Amino acid sequence: MKKALLFFAHLFGFEKLNDYEKGYLHDANIRSSCYMGVIVVLLEIWMLVRQTHFKIIPKYQAGGDFFQLLVKYTSKYWLFLLIGLGIMLFCLFQKKKTLSKGRFLSLMIVGVLCILYTAVITLETFIKPNDSITPVMAGIMNAMLITIYVLLFAIGVTIVSYALVRYLKKKNAAVFEHLAIILFTLVCLAFGIYVSYSDFWDGKQIICYLTMVIYVGCLLIYRPYITILILVASFGSFYGILLTFQNGMTFHSQEVMISGVLETYISGDSVNYVTFLISLATICFAIYHGRLNEARKSKALEKSAEEDSLTGMKNYNYFVDLAIEEVANLPEPISEHVFLFLDVHNFKAFNDQRGFEAGDTFLITVGGYITEIFHDSLCARQADDHFTVLTKTQDLQERLDKLNRLVHAYDPDILMGINCGGYHLTNQKEDPRMAIDRARYAAHTIKDRFQTIYAEYDKKMSEAFRKRLYIINNIDNAVQNGWIVPFYQPVVWSDSEKLCGCEALARWIDPTYGLLAPYEFIPVLEEYRLIHKLDKSIFTSVCKDLRAAMDAGKPVFPVSLNFSRLDFELMDAVQELENLVVYYRIPKELIHVEVTESALTDNFVYLNTAINRIKELGYSLWLDDFGSGYSSLNVLKDYQFDVIKIDMRFLSNLESNEKARTLIDCIIHMANRIDMLTLTEGVETAAQAKFLNQLGCNRLQGYLFGKPIAKNDLYKRIQNGELVVSENLIGK
Repeated sequence: MKKALLFFAHLFGFEKLNDYEKGYLHDANIRSSCYMGVIVVLLEIWMLVRQTHFKIIPKYQAGGDFFQLLVKYTSKYWLFLLIGLGIMLFCLFQKKKTLSKGRFLSLMIVGVLCILYTAVITLETFIKPNDSITPVMAGIMNAMLITIYVLLFAIGVTIVSYALVRYLKKKNAAVFEHLAIILFTLVCLAFGIYVSYSDFWDGKQIICYLTMVIYVGCLLIYRPYITILILVASFGSFYGILLTFQNGMTFHSQEVMISGVLETYISGDSVNYVTFLISLATICFAIYHGRLNEARKSKALEKSAEEDSLTGMKNYNYFVDLAIEEVANLPEPISEHVFLFLDVHNFKAFNDQRGFEAGDTFLITVGGYITEIFHDSLCARQADDHFTVLTKTQDLQERLDKLNRLVHAYDPDILMGINCGGYHLTNQKEDPRMAIDRARYAAHTIKDRFQTIYAEYDKKMSEAFRKRLYIINNIDNAVQNGWIVPFYQPVVWSDSEKLCGCEALARWIDPTYGLLAPYEFIPVLEEYRLIHKLDKSIFTSVCKDLRAAMDAGKPVFPVSLNFSRLDFELMDAVQELENLVVYYRIPKELIHVEVTESALTDNFVYLNTAINRIKELGYSLWLDDFGSGYSSLNVLKDYQFDVIKIDMRFLSNLESNEKARTLIDCIIHMANRIDMLTLTEGVETAAQAKFLNQLGCNRLQGYLFGKPIAKNDLYKRIQNGELVVSENLIGK
């Protein structure tokens, strides 16, 4: 029973609609009214031209009074022209945020004309009874005229009132919008009844009424129960009016003599009339429910476009749109407002230990914390554990401290807290995306400092940030114009200290900033996933240099190339190298591929195929930075490396650190046992070199043998005898 009641409540429109659904249906009616207004204006202009050409001008030329002729033959066309123009402008301007002076004057002129024209058309002579017009018929026609005049006056008052409220009080006036649509509905029905009843006298059809009722029923959509009331009332009224006309079509049964037999003939017009009413009501129901479904789908799409699917907060794109509008309207001093970028210290550890489902629950909770603490501010989730806020600086530190305590207390077993960067606004035209990016940069500067939860973007950061943006925006220029070049750091045999190879290290020689250090551009390119462009450029330059040296008869030696984890993800790094080696005709024993240990402990399955392919193609495979903090013996077990590069941090305080010496000894012996060579980086003293040679380390690299230098400087050192190229470049 309850389900049946709910079904009928839904069918007839008695169910409760939310504000969005009501607004959607109302806006649809506004659009429909606008279209109808345009159609009415065009039709009435056409009718005015037609009447003037065929009736007014000929009668005026025959001596008639032009004004009287105008009132007699075109008054209703002018009436509907004003109504259509008024509704059209009303609906066009309804969606405008502000009512400009020009729009205000347009509405006022049309509204006042509607009011004044009411007085003009009363000069028209009302219909009087005669031999062909009964008093009842005349009374009906005159009543409909008066109704139309009253509705015209009401529409004029509504338009004027709406314009005044919107322009003077700067407020929306929804009550006038609904009133205008209702009045337009009534005047359409009244005009349709009036014209069709008049046409009916001349034996014509009731086309005008049917047209108008279709307009109202199919374009202006009300709740179904209201639509039924409107249709039944208008159809019933017109039915009663038509029955007053005795000499034309009626809906009464008639007695007809057929083949000498008197039979009762039931008019099919009444059946058609009722059928049309039912059909139109059904169509109106279908349109209403169709629009209601559209509203609900639109709301769902709008929600997905505005709301973060996990936390329910605003999503980043919607946040930016709102921030642009809010910043443009902020009062002075604008510097009291700040964009915040927040993320969570150690969230990755929480995800790893508690699982992704628990991680999502945590993010939902953090989103709730932020929304509650910054309840008077604009908040959003950007992505992952990143959140953005536009807020005032007042009580900012207290709010952040409270948020940090809540995050810290969420899971006592995992050390977590917030990491926040802030950027103070400087003008009302500031781009929120740029402001958030600067706040993010400020947060990045305290990424590993748990005791510091907030950093503000300052002048020093601004200079670094500009350089950061310059690097991002100019990486393609740097590659194309040769600003990125390989510098070569010597690698020597430990026993003879003769040159057995070099490591190619990227340097950016910029026309604006000069020589950029690797720590200035490599982390930025990795963060923005552009590092593969730099690495590919280095691969190309190294192959060119080797080819040029071979063609010039200069000594050549193996060069090791660094492969980033992102190289395997962002390009087919192995194939790119293979293509270059083939193109420049480089012997594969002259190319060593270095892969960092940290890359291999991440995405093992993803990289497995690529690493094995390096070996299959005949390149020497080196494990870089072994012991740098991510060591995993599984890496040595799962891959066949030719050389292990021992991280330079093992050499720190080597002379006084017995554990370091023992660990290096163990690593070298382990490598020998599994048939791998060793190379130690960061060798700076002769004592370190001697110690490593005694332990059996095969290769050495460090400032003791040379810093990274340009190709030409490297060959100068070779020519000067500072570096001696080994006769054995491959050996054990």
